[in-house]
Amino acid sequence: MSGSIGQLTFNSFSKDTQAALDALGALEKLSITVGLVEQVDDLLDIARCFDDLATTERRNPSVPLKFYSANDLILLQKIVASTEDVLRECHPLVRRIRDSVDEIVIERQQGAYATTEVPPDNQALFDEMHSDLRLRTETLKALFMAISLLNSQHVASEDAQSIEARSRTSTQLHYQIGVVEKELGHGGRQDTYDVYLKPFNTFMHCNVDVHLLTQFYQVQIAVATARAVTVSIPAFPNKHFVISRPIRDYFTGRKAQLSVLDAAFNDPMQATQQRFVIYGLSGSGKTELAFKYADRARNKFWGVFFVDGSSRKNAASSYADIATLGGAEPNEKAGKNWLMICAYPWLLIIDNVDEEEVDVDQLLPPGAKGCILITTRNPRLTAYGNAGASSLELLVMEPNEAEVLLTQAAEEPRPLTKLLADSASSICQALGYLPLALVQAAKAILTDICKWPEYLTFWDRQMKRIRRTKHALHRSRSRSGDWERADNDDNSINVFSTYEVLYESLELSPKQKCKDAVELLHVFSFFHFQNIRLDVLISAAVNPLKEEAQQRKDEEREKELYGKLATPPRKPWLMFLRELREFVDGKFSTPAPLPNVLRNRDGLNLSELEVEVKDRLRYALSVLVERSLVTRQDRATNRYTMHRLVHKWVRERPEMSTSHQALWCQVSLTTLASSIRRPPHDDTHARRELLPHISHASECQAMLEEALEENVKRDRPIFRVKKSYGRLQAEQDVRFSRVYAETGHRETALRLQKRALEYVSKRLGPDHPLAIQLLLLASLTLGEMSKMGKATQKLRDAHRLCVSTWGEDHPLTLDVTDLLGSALQMRGLWGEATDLHTANVEKTMKLYGINHEKTLKSMRNLGRLQHRHMNFDESTRLRRIAWEGMREILGPTHLETLTSLEDLSTSYIRYEEENPDPDIEKHLAESHENLVFVWEERKKQLGEENAYTLLASIYLAQLKSTMGNYKEAEAIIRSGLTVIVRNFGEDHLGVTMVRSLLAEVLAGMGRFEEAESILYFLAERARYTHITDEEGDHPDRISNLYRLCKCLEKQGKFEEELKICEEFIEGLTAINGNGNGPKHKMMSIMKKRRVYLMEKMQQNGRGAETGEGRLIDI
Repeated sequence: MSGSIGQLTFNSFSKDTQAALDALGALEKLSITVGLVEQVDDLLDIARCFDDLATTERRNPSVPLKFYSANDLILLQKIVASTEDVLRECHPLVRRIRDSVDEIVIERQQGAYATTEVPPDNQALFDEMHSDLRLRTETLKALFMAISLLNSQHVASEDAQSIEARSRTSTQLHYQIGVVEKELGHGGRQDTYDVYLKPFNTFMHCNVDVHLLTQFYQVQIAVATARAVTVSIPAFPNKHFVISRPIRDYFTGRKAQLSVLDAAFNDPMQATQQRFVIYGLSGSGKTELAFKYADRARNKFWGVFFVDGSSRKNAASSYADIATLGGAEPNEKAGKNWLMICAYPWLLIIDNVDEEEVDVDQLLPPGAKGCILITTRNPRLTAYGNAGASSLELLVMEPNEAEVLLTQAAEEPRPLTKLLADSASSICQALGYLPLALVQAAKAILTDICKWPEYLTFWDRQMKRIRRTKHALHRSRSRSGDWERADNDDNSINVFSTYEVLYESLELSPKQKCKDAVELLHVFSFFHFQNIRLDVLISAAVNPLKEEAQQRKDEEREKELYGKLATPPRKPWLMFLRELREFVDGKFSTPAPLPNVLRNRDGLNLSELEVEVKDRLRYALSVLVERSLVTRQDRATNRYTMHRLVHKWVRERPEMSTSHQALWCQVSLTTLASSIRRPPHDDTHARRELLPHISHASECQAMLEEALEENVKRDRPIFRVKKSYGRLQAEQDVRFSRVYAETGHRETALRLQKRALEYVSKRLGPDHPLAIQLLLLASLTLGEMSKMGKATQKLRDAHRLCVSTWGEDHPLTLDVTDLLGSALQMRGLWGEATDLHTANVEKTMKLYGINHEKTLKSMRNLGRLQHRHMNFDESTRLRRIAWEGMREILGPTHLETLTSLEDLSTSYIRYEEENPDPDIEKHLAESHENLVFVWEERKKQLGEENAYTLLASIYLAQLKSTMGNYKEAEAIIRSGLTVIVRNFGEDHLGVTMVRSLLAEVLAGMGRFEEAESILYFLAERARYTHITDEEGDHPDRISNLYRLCKCLEKQGKFEEELKICEEFIEGLTAINGNGNGPKHKMMSIMKKRRVYLMEKMQQNGRGAETGEGRLIDI
């Protein structure tokens, strides 16, 4: 093919198209043909345009269209070929239209249908022809525009007018290609269109109609040809491409971010200056992304220029260089002016605009032209963006992208070995997927400084070596200027140099916000790097004042209560002297180490201090955010995060000695401890979120203590200071133990509580209220660990100390008695528990009154015990009083109110009573609604996997089972059981309880074999040896024996049931304490059942109906 447009012929096609148009005119009253007439007319117009172009070339062979390059000739050949192919497909379409119209005319003349009626058989046919014709017409338009664009690049002169005309043609061609592609992807053509985007050799494997492939193949080829012209001929010839360094060959990923930039600068010729800001952490690849975009989009811009925005001096020098390119005087003003008057589209990259002293407005060229891409660490500069999304926060790389970057930069061939891939993954994770750190790691590996599996060890070793070097320089009073001079060859470490410069600038600044920012950096470095909350810092500052106010309030309340006692207690002299000693020691001891920003140096009141601390923290955090040393994780909740490397660098700066690190670690721990109120105050949900911070700071402290010990062994000082445990550590242990206990780390919580208890008991005496309260705290933790024997013993010890020192009516004694009664109830010592709870309700009511939380809790606990005794109405009465009282004084969503509502709801899960509740269905429905409310509230306040949240779900499942909704109950139980086993272990009492309820549900569904298997397992005595009292059995085992009896009864296994019934009676005899077992209501029921079963066995009537001897629920 010669590539000549003149070879195209249109006579036959135009004639047939005109005939089709004339035929359609005869049917102009039919609405169906209106659009088709316009479409055929449109096709005829574009065909005439081609015809005019071809005729011009044929008639003037001496003045051909000037396509000079070989590439242009190839493109022209493809356009001509595609035009012929598309026209060839259009020809039968227009003939078909003409023939169809002729048929309609004949049928209408024969009276087949009304003149204006749409032919039913031809409706779909005309729609199909219209769609196919429109697709090919739009394709021909794109091909014609491609020829125009080819022609436009060879005008006589490259003046502004010709460049603008070419840009306009290029834009129109891009738009037209989009129109055709949209048509291809519309109305059932999407599958075919997607296939065309795949390589040709995959066509045979695609599940697409071959007819469709053939039908649209030429159109797709034509689109590809037109797009090739846009790639070959940019809208503007790129004349200048000036950036500070070449683009890295191993650039990878960031496709989504590049697309954002493409969209922002989609039209570089807009009548306003377009600006976009890329911001993010140092080393995240902001500059590299900007350069990559510039290279990718260079054909959109006549010029790409670079300005170093790190300082005013550097920026002025960059603009002077730009002025030189324009032939102007080499100065900043001339460079800006040249850009301002430039008629062609340009892109200006202003890089590293990070310093506060740099005025961004002074960096920008004046005028309304050009596209400007700003890179910065400071997110506040996003206000300067106005193009597209206006700004982009460049985060760390995705894991898979990071691994590709690391291995490509290290020039590793593909495919990777498993060892190399695993090593790369570990390195990426350790370096926080930060591009700069990954590239430097790759350099170290590429230059054989270390091998892949050794890199992380090498990195830590280098950090330690630099620390030693720095400390040696300090000791010799020879201070190196910066990291590079201290160790030039450590490419793997130089990623920290930018952070060091930022840190030193903050440290040298006289501004208060910068000094506060430095302290916060050190504190945050020992927190976990994510989810750093502003409210935690504020709480650490104001909690001491809140606790002082609470202590005064408690002392006043205590005096008031003492006045109600018949014989007010007197503090023992020895205890008074111990308190005096502790008071004096506290006055002369070093204050708790907190950062200055959190200290109340001016003696402000609570509200004043809170405002002051908030303001200073926000100023300091804004300084850190502007430098990307911390980033906002969640603006709404004021949460911040640090990158892993920044986090590590601040903590392990070579300038810091080990003792300096230990000091800041303790400051961080004290800050966390101060943010937690003393029991029983504070928000549980907020405390639970502190666990990652406490764990990280504690781990760092342990490592630093080891390092200090090694330093002592190395230096061998004459006087060695031993680590001591004092008031600060005890306070810290108690507060942290609350977090550990509430997050399931009970062993750790108990260890901290025991350590604090030992200290307080030694300093103040075991009978001091603080020691007793710690004893109670430890007993509660033991109870949550299912160590009920040890928990009960500690409560007995606490009760004995309270009674002997403070008397039976003392408020602390009443608190201990209530907890002891609950522990005895759980162990099956219901007689003793009843005596304690009954007496405690009377004493608390006398001391506090009925509308007090402690009185209501005592009544609630007594109500639980009454339920155990099967005194159901009394149990419900007491629980309702407790709930209504709690709701009134604490509110409907307080955790204690929710517990009382839960108790009230479960009181209606009754086991066959003598006088059944006539409104039980109504009460069960109300209880169901209430338990759903409790469950949802606990999920919001405590989290979905908190023990009390799970308990609410299990009680709800039990209620559903009682109401006959077995499937729903089973689903809830199995879901909860998975979590409980994972969080508490198989041996926890909660797991036993849940499995027991599951067996009951399965039995209700008729799945007796599964239920029986579970209950036999739960009825094994050995499972309860670690929690049973010396007097006998455990209540949970007795309950499981009863459920097993019931399961066997439903199956008619009377002989097995009789054995279990005997075992139940034996266990219940011993369980109630003080010989009360035989008096329990269940004893008479089970004995009757035993007689019935024995008679049944004698009659050998195992398959008969059970009649009056049928078991009831307990």
